[in-house]
Order: sequence, then C-alpha cells, then structure tokens
Amino acid sequence: MKRILFFLLVPSLFFSSKLYAQDGNSQVTYSNLALQFSSWDFNGDAGTGLFPSVASPNGYGSFAENPASIAFIEDGYVSFSLFNDRSEYKNSYLGNTLVADDQSTKLGNLGFVYKMPTEQGSFVLGGGYNQISNEREVYRIGGRNSESTITDAFREPSSDYYDIAFDTYAIDWGDVDSTYLESIFRIGFQEYPGITQDAEITHTTNIGEYSFFFGTEFQKNLFVGLSAGLTAGNYTYRRDFLELDDRNDYNFNFIPSDVSDEGTDIHSILTHDEIDAEILGFSVRSGVIYKVNPKLNIGISYLFPSTLVVRESYYSSIRTELDDNSTPFEADFASSQDYEYRISRPGELKAGIALNNIGRFNFSVSGEMINYSNLELDLVSGNDLDFDQEVELRDEEESLESFMGSSYQRVINLKGGIGFEVNDDVTLKAGYGFLPGKSNVYEADRNIISGGFSARVATNIVLEVSGQYSFWSDRSTLYNYFDYSDNVARSEVVDHEVNTLKILAGIKFLF
Repeated sequence: MKRILFFLLVPSLFFSSKLYAQDGNSQVTYSNLALQFSSWDFNGDAGTGLFPSVASPNGYGSFAENPASIAFIEDGYVSFSLFNDRSEYKNSYLGNTLVADDQSTKLGNLGFVYKMPTEQGSFVLGGGYNQISNEREVYRIGGRNSESTITDAFREPSSDYYDIAFDTYAIDWGDVDSTYLESIFRIGFQEYPGITQDAEITHTTNIGEYSFFFGTEFQKNLFVGLSAGLTAGNYTYRRDFLELDDRNDYNFNFIPSDVSDEGTDIHSILTHDEIDAEILGFSVRSGVIYKVNPKLNIGISYLFPSTLVVRESYYSSIRTELDDNSTPFEADFASSQDYEYRISRPGELKAGIALNNIGRFNFSVSGEMINYSNLELDLVSGNDLDFDQEVELRDEEESLESFMGSSYQRVINLKGGIGFEVNDDVTLKAGYGFLPGKSNVYEADRNIISGGFSARVATNIVLEVSGQYSFWSDRSTLYNYFDYSDNVARSEVVDHEVNTLKILAGIKFLF
C-alpha cells in the first residue's frame, strides 16, 4: 500500500517545479499512468494502420475507427497481422546524450469478417482481437551530478525507500546527536562533491481489444454500426539506477566492515524497481456513415466513456557495495497483494470524409477529439482498506483529478490518407497523422508518416504491408527531492528525442 501513497504525493509536493514522462511527467505517478492507459493511438491491422477509416473501410481494424464502415466490405475473410517496432531514443541528461535502441515483434490482429447474404443493402459482422495501444520506451542516462543524488529523495519519511535506504546506508544520521537523516553522499562535507550516475529505465504498455462488431445499411445510403469489446493489456516498468563513487570522494571509515577493523565507505548504490500491472475494461462504440453520392462519404463515430480496472504489484530493492569488498548491504520491499485502482476514460468523437474512385485515387481525412482533462481515478474501490486509509486516498483522488484537470487537455488528432489503385489486384497507400501532446505542461506533439500496399497474391489471399515512421520530443522526471539549502523542491529531468518505425504485415484469406 505504501507505493501508492508515495507516488500519489509526488504531483502535489513538486507541482511548482513544472517538470513533470509522457508529455513531461514522471512515468510512475498514477496521473500519468491514467494518461498512458487511456491513449489508444495504434491500430494493429496492417490494412488499416494509420489510414483514416471513419468514412470508408481500409481493413479489419476499420471497426475501431467506425463500425459502420464494416458495412462497405464486399468479401468475407480471416485477417492476421504482425508488427515489428524499432525505436531509437536520444536521452540528454547532465550535458550528455546517450542513444538507446530497441525492437520487438507482436501480434497486431487476428479476426474475421463475414458478409451476410441479403436481398438488398448489406449486413457485415465480425470479431476477433486488435491491438489498440503499443508504447515501449527505453531510457539510458549517465553523467556526473554535482547538484543532487537519488538518495536525496530517500530521506523523506513519505518515501517508499525510507526504511530500506537506512538499512543499506543510502541515508544515515546527519549529525552526532541523530537529529535528522541525510544522504550518505552529503555526510562529512561542507559542499557536496557529486556522484556519477548511470541508469536504464524501460516501460511498456500493450493493450488490445477482443471485439464483436457489425455494420449494416440501415436505410438507403445510410449505414450504421456497433462494436462491443473486452479491453485487456499489461504494463511493465523497470528501473536500475546506479550511483558510483568512481573518484573515491567518499573515503571515510565509519561504516562497519567484515574484512577489517578500520571500517569502510560506500563504493556504489544500486536502486532497482519493478512495477507490473494488468489492465481490464469494456468498450462500446457506434457510428454512422452517409453516402452522399457514389464518390463521397461522410462519417461520424463515438467511443463511449469506459472504466479501466488496473491491478498492480511492485518490488524495489537497494544494494550498497563497499570500498573494501565487505559483504554488501541489501534490503527490499514488495507489495503483499495486488493493489486495484480504476480509471474513467472519457469518450472519443471521430468524424471523417472519404472521396472514392476519383480516377484511380481514393482520399480520406479524419479528426479524433478526446478531452484528457476529464480523466478520473478511483483509488478506493476493489481494495480492503481501513477507514483512515480510505479517507486519505479520497483526498488524494481530489488532488490528482485537480492536477489532471489543469494539466491535461482536449486534443484533436488529425489523419489524412490517399490510395492509388495500380490495377484490380494492387493498391498503394500513403498517409500522415498529427497527434498533439496531451499535456499543457510540456509540448510533445507527434508526427506520423505512413505508407503501404495491398496486393492479391492468389485467388483468395491478399497481402497487406504498411509502415509508420513517427518522431517527437519528450521529457521525463528521474526523481524529485527537496533542496533544504534553498528550501525549494527540485527535479532531475531527462530530455528525449524519439524516433520509431513500425512495420505491419498481414494476410487476408478470402471466403
């Protein structure tokens, strides 16, 4: 239970610093996790991908844009896609820039679409799995910090690490009378000499939707659709943060040694953190498309507000190595049971226009509006809490929702696409997307360039391949601490330049 109390306090304790990971926030605050888990900006279907499908379908995943578009699909099929994600992160910290690369391959979608026989109009239904969120970030940083140490954050009684930091000599009494605790790296000095820091931080969010959907021509040229699905996913966070006395500035002998009688001092302190979460929810969306004429469609869809239930576990440890190779000090803590909290995700409105059969070209544009300032958190339901714990968490709910209401904003994601029919069997596609930053604290707008093709490689087999290149700037907080010399809260911050390339490849088996 302690982890939530500490990380919930971070936004309020350090609010004035205005240096909050995604869109400038600390990755593990519950306000930022609510934002991450509610950002469904990906479509795992290779045929749909980034291409707008609000007014006209592009493939199986079009139901996630507008289920009414499914009614335009002419053949039934089974759809299967994989995607490979390659990312490069340039992380700037303490005047140094380190580059981290990462790649992974995952299931994009697996499902079917079936066109029901009708005397007139159309009725198409389908179901299966589709990936709707895929975020993985890797941060590597290193440098000499002459201003702070991560152990500065451990000396606060509200810190999760308070007890284990004391047990491992990461913090100790700052005076002979034991009146206050201080970072081990500040004890015995008039001026802090600094410490060498190296860290690797990774966090991954994967969310998919198991859905059933249908689209039908409700009246002549008026198409409606509905989808309902189970949203399920997971989140992992890992941090290894090493502080190393590579200059031997800390060379006292007040720490007990098991290899000599003279005592020893700190060589390094390694902090390790793990957070694992399971995410579960339910989604419902509906949509309408009106066929103005044989070449022009206009569409609108709405993803209804929903609740995500998150069950989280965590583990943290500190290991302190000593100068004379004495037995290291180690201590850890872990959640005794999963902690449950709930996120109320706001509704999402989409609108789009499609121009079809303009010569050999098809054009489509869409806008997606969602107000992230309406995110809400329920920290109490689903947990066995004492009365005083519930009261405290209710207060923190109000604090977090105030923070999200003032720091997050309404965004309109814009997408545009163009298709060119080379012949009856091959279609080329290109697209562009602009995703504004979701926070007004730090601008983290994303640009996405997309391209791909669809080709019939056999009578009943269609190959679909698409790529998405995206790039953006971001900022994240490594740790927060209180500077008692100036009586001010401070943060250590990393700036990121991120480039990602997603390659989606899929096959449709027509029937």
